[in-house]
Amino acid sequence: MSDNKLQSLTEIFNQKVFRIPDFQRGYSWGNDQLTDFWDDLNNLKDDRIHYTGLITVKPIKSGDIANSEKWQEDLWLFDKGMKAYYLIDGQQRLTTSIIFINCLLECFSTGEGINFDSRESWQGKFLFQQYGDHYKSFIFGYEKDNPSDEFFKTRILNQKTSTSDKVPEQTLYTANLQYAKEFFSKKFSKLDKTQLQNLFKKLVNKLKFNFYEIDDELDEYVTFETMNNRGKSLSNLELLKNRLIYLTTLLSDDQSLKDRLRKDINETWKTIYEYLGKNKFNPLDDDVFLYNHWIMYFKYDRSIADASARYLLHDKFTPKNTINNKIGFQDIKRYVDSLAESVRSYFFIFNVQYSHFNGEVKEWMQKLNRLSLGAFVPLIMAALCKETNQDNILKLLKTAERFQFLIFRLSQRQSNTKNSHFFRLSNMLYFGHDYWGNGPTDVSKVTGDISWHIDGWKDEDYIGLFDLTRFQTYINELGQKSEGYYSWNGLRYFLYEYELHLQTKANNNQKVSWTDFNSRKKEDTIEHIYPQTANLQCWVEAFKGIGKKQRHIYLHSLGNLVLLAKSKNSSLQNKCFDFKKSHDDDSGELQGFHNGSYSEIQVASYANWTPTEIIERGLKMLKFMEERWSFEVIDWEITKESLLNFKNEIAPAIIESEKESI
Repeated sequence: MSDNKLQSLTEIFNQKVFRIPDFQRGYSWGNDQLTDFWDDLNNLKDDRIHYTGLITVKPIKSGDIANSEKWQEDLWLFDKGMKAYYLIDGQQRLTTSIIFINCLLECFSTGEGINFDSRESWQGKFLFQQYGDHYKSFIFGYEKDNPSDEFFKTRILNQKTSTSDKVPEQTLYTANLQYAKEFFSKKFSKLDKTQLQNLFKKLVNKLKFNFYEIDDELDEYVTFETMNNRGKSLSNLELLKNRLIYLTTLLSDDQSLKDRLRKDINETWKTIYEYLGKNKFNPLDDDVFLYNHWIMYFKYDRSIADASARYLLHDKFTPKNTINNKIGFQDIKRYVDSLAESVRSYFFIFNVQYSHFNGEVKEWMQKLNRLSLGAFVPLIMAALCKETNQDNILKLLKTAERFQFLIFRLSQRQSNTKNSHFFRLSNMLYFGHDYWGNGPTDVSKVTGDISWHIDGWKDEDYIGLFDLTRFQTYINELGQKSEGYYSWNGLRYFLYEYELHLQTKANNNQKVSWTDFNSRKKEDTIEHIYPQTANLQCWVEAFKGIGKKQRHIYLHSLGNLVLLAKSKNSSLQNKCFDFKKSHDDDSGELQGFHNGSYSEIQVASYANWTPTEIIERGLKMLKFMEERWSFEVIDWEITKESLLNFKNEIAPAIIESEKESI
């Protein structure tokens, strides 16, 4: 290694060209890291230096450069005596510094002096060099074919390239690059030229790094893995890419095959990060994707913490297994191809609006996302990879949604109930394993298996996981200890489904979007019709003769809760029922339940709001629940009044009267 001398950026970027190799991760810094970087620089006194960390590089041999297609456009730089390096550790800090320099230089005009040199001179030192109209090479950047390479040159440095007419690919990493540029540009817009020059001087002269060149005998892939990661830890997916590329160098196959495999790995990771970041409003976590794919592709083991990373990096894709021929070209190739295939399906699970699926499939995928996909992610991913019949996919989604609601929102089973079973099913479905003894696993058989776990079979001893008595006990306990249905963990989803049901009956347009409904606070989205503070005479009369404990039950009963189309003024929530139904606002416009959500309109159809109406509406909502999720409340097993929390609280004759009226 080189001597342990602290160097500034001005010294480091002295006749050197840096490239971030293909096994490295992309740019991962976000607001927190950028803010720390900015604060460190601003708080640095003019007469001090700041130790910024380790920069580890590996020199690239001139022979490798001359024979590589990736370097052909840059060979003229090396004829000038410049040296090329792969950046092994420290790329986040150096990339941030280059973005900082570029944004700052953009604040100055052509020929304008900065720190006793011209803007063009500093660009030539840190950013790019140009000779006439024929040659332009970048001092710092990514290897060719990396999606960040073209983006960095054209969108961050604002330079034209031979392929700049193409739209650069967008990934999670390119989004981070763009954010960093906007971060610094916004900061610089508030500073004058003197302040900018002072910051520039601090950055290029006062930040000091340990600059290490690793020896030729050291393997850069192993060095990359074993370096102490700084700033932001590497994800398992990022580590896995490096590992797989490293394993290609250990294979005994022809070099052309190994080169092809390495290219496939790079293309796959490009695809992965493209899809994980395709929806910038809903970026997907790379390690969560890797975990779900591992469940589907390999045997799931819940007994080991962080089992997916341990298996992939310590048990499966290891140098030892490769050298001993336990892992070969085809093993890596099949796995990489599966990742590329699966990430598209994975993306559509969470962003079904971008898919080619029909309206019903999209609708039910969205329902599952609203409710909770739970353990079904690997299973649905496998189904989307293997099944072409959208009717079969739709049946699977409907059955999975029914399982999630009946087993977790009604039966209140533990959140990991049957997780391992469905994880194993995803592997069987993906590879077509025989599970039932009568042919390969397919989506229809998986759907039947989920239904069996919900309901059981009458001619077998297994009665299924759905148990309404558990919900009765749960909701009764909520009524005694807290806020009854208002505390139910399935309330928001149920009320939205009830709203969609009323919308369908009205054959009209949507009044409430899930995104808006789910983003608002609970008190702004779900209102108690009979209010929590019922001091007005109208409410005293309506609930006359009913004790405090009984009023509490009515207050938080299902029938007394309504989904709001928009947040109401909190001062209106305690008003009388007639006022809630319809009133003039300050501008003279008519407001109230009568022109709100379909749920509000249904409530506005009642003439009065007393215990009788609360019971009647609650029974209607229970009837919808039965029909929507295909179950039946059987009176000899459990009563609807007990499900509404009215057991022993009101006269049974009132309940029976309201049942008959529905």
